[in-house]
Amino acid sequence: MANKEDELAKKLGSNIKKYRKILNLTQFELSIQADIAEDYLQSLEVGRRKPSLDVLAKIADALKVELYELLK
Repeated sequence: MANKEDELAKKLGSNIKKYRKILNLTQFELSIQADIAEDYLQSLEVGRRKPSLDVLAKIADALKVELYELLK
């Protein structure tokens, strides 16, 4: 089960990074817009952390995408 969770965390991180780059945002800029710590965002993008739904919603809002887009 942990492997599936790790795989999902990596996919989520990859999608966050993809949409961040589409908007031409740095990790710092996105962290400010999403009201989260930059080092936390870095951990999310590499799949080391698993965010709460609240954090995911903040990130999706800052990236101007629907939340489900981050989980595809």
